[in-house]
Amino acid sequence: MFPLIVFISALIHPSLAAGLAAPMAVMALLAYAPSLVFWTRRGSESDDGAVKLENPLELNAALRFGAFLAAVMLLGKLLAQSFGDQGVLWLAAISGVADLNAITLSVGRMSQQDLALTVAVLAITIAAATNGLVKTAVSAVVGGRAIGLHVGLPLVTGSLAGLAVAWMATPLW
Repeated sequence: MFPLIVFISALIHPSLAAGLAAPMAVMALLAYAPSLVFWTRRGSESDDGAVKLENPLELNAALRFGAFLAAVMLLGKLLAQSFGDQGVLWLAAISGVADLNAITLSVGRMSQQDLALTVAVLAITIAAATNGLVKTAVSAVVGGRAIGLHVGLPLVTGSLAGLAVAWMATPLW
C-alpha cells in the first residue's frame, strides 16, 4: 500500500513522491515489520481456507474505480475552491476510507497545478492513515480481538508516526 502510493505519485509528480517518501517509509516500516516477524515465526502452516479474489481488470471493477476517481477529482476541485486546503484535507480523510489510489491520483494532479506540495503530502498521508484505521476496524470486527490487535497495533502506530512526520514537514499552521 505505502510503496504503491509513492510509485503512483512519482509517475504524476516526482516532487510529490519525494515529499511522501519519509512519511510513507515510516508507515511502511512500522506496519510491515511486525507482519514480517509474525509471518516468520508462524512457520509454513497450510491454510485450506482459500479466499476468492476478484479480477481487478474486470470491466465492472474498472468502471467502479473510474466513477470513484471522477467523483474524488470533482469533489477535490469543489472543496479546494470552497474551503481551500482544509477542504482537500477533509476529502482525503473521507476518501481514505474506501480507496487510496483515487485520492493519490487526484491530489497528485492538483499539486501539479495550484495545490501546495506540502498540502498534497499531508492530504495523501491523512488518506493512508484513515485507510489504516479502517483496516484496523474491519480486522477487529471480522477477525475478533486477537486479529484486530495483530493488524491494528502496527497500522495505528504506523499511521500516527507517518502523520507526525508529514505534519512536522508541513508549515501549514
